[in-house]
Amino acid sequence: KYKDYYFTRCPIIKDTEVNCKIMHASKTGEAEEIQLVPDTITAGHPTITKDNLKLYFSSNLDGGYGGKDIWMVERESKKSDWGEPVNLGPDVNTIGDEVFPYIHEDGSLYFSSNGKPGMGGLDIFSSLYKENYWGNVSNLKFPINSEGDDFGIVFEGLNNRGFFTSNRKGGKGGDDIYQF
Repeated sequence: KYKDYYFTRCPIIKDTEVNCKIMHASKTGEAEEIQLVPDTITAGHPTITKDNLKLYFSSNLDGGYGGKDIWMVERESKKSDWGEPVNLGPDVNTIGDEVFPYIHEDGSLYFSSNGKPGMGGLDIFSSLYKENYWGNVSNLKFPINSEGDDFGIVFEGLNNRGFFTSNRKGGKGGDDIYQF
């Protein structure tokens, strides 16, 4: 079904993690870095729209609101180069970290934040795009969110089920994958 894959690569040089980069691989080819940010900046957690024309990611790129923010790049066609990163704005981003964006097939955005009021460290939020901006940000609350870190939500198509990651109490240890 999928021909293109987008993922984060964080190289380790001499036991030190250097800036993470977003990579692209086709089903038949080698992985290549997508040059979205300068080498001195980290970028990760890519999610792409169904039409493959908008890519959302988390980065500590200059011009953000603090920590890591959610950014978007666009292109005119699948063969075009990506444009300049655009910050999703203050309704989504905070002085904390916004990470692990996910674009649902219905067009809504899901992400994790430790800068918005929540139940624990990272909580999962949703946002809707209306009238040219991302707003109506909502905390998914319990049972998705917990007193721990909750992040990396994905859905099975348009179904109201999927997976997320959490280090909540009662798991097997560290970060565990949960189904909902």
